[in-house]
Amino acid sequence: MIEPVIEFSLKQAVITVQHKADPDGLYVEDLIATFGSRSHGLLIIFFSAPFLQPIPLLGLSTPLGLIIAVLGVLLMLDRKPWLPKKLLRKHLTAKLIFSCCHFLVKLLEKTEKFIKPRFGNFSSLKIVTVINGLLIMIYALLLALPLPIPFSNSVPAYFLFFNAIGWLEKDGLILILSYLIAIAGFVFFAGIGVGSVELLKSLDLSRFF
Repeated sequence: MIEPVIEFSLKQAVITVQHKADPDGLYVEDLIATFGSRSHGLLIIFFSAPFLQPIPLLGLSTPLGLIIAVLGVLLMLDRKPWLPKKLLRKHLTAKLIFSCCHFLVKLLEKTEKFIKPRFGNFSSLKIVTVINGLLIMIYALLLALPLPIPFSNSVPAYFLFFNAIGWLEKDGLILILSYLIAIAGFVFFAGIGVGSVELLKSLDLSRFF
């Protein structure tokens, strides 16, 4: 007997998380247990969502960025979601989860008519999986940098966010959009690097030695 295929709904997944978090919040391991193989993408979406605004969150970006980097490596190696026990037992407050879920549901309600399975063969290619994992790792590490510069969190976060949505929804067009964001992000961080070098050159540091 052929079992019916249950269509995945990202919005419904977010609502499920919101319900499970009431009233005491959740542990990271609860999210992984709930969504299994989809936890890579869902965790990336939840952990990148707070940074989709221009102001850097220095105390939050480093730990969450490192978690996302680990998920990127696991995705690249085609491994099941895994995190160190200390991170699995990280407690997420109900307030934090409700805020993220409320934001995500509102966003998905506005964009869900544009997000749909497209270019299915593209998103399922092994090389795309490897590239995705590698880019996720790189941009998660950039997110983790404690840079007090506007947009230094949001640029990598937008790539991570849309890449995870494209991956979960098997939307090749959204994946391609995320790659364009990644290219823009490379230019952004290259500009920061060049600007920092030029600034150091303009300073006469020899007088301090």
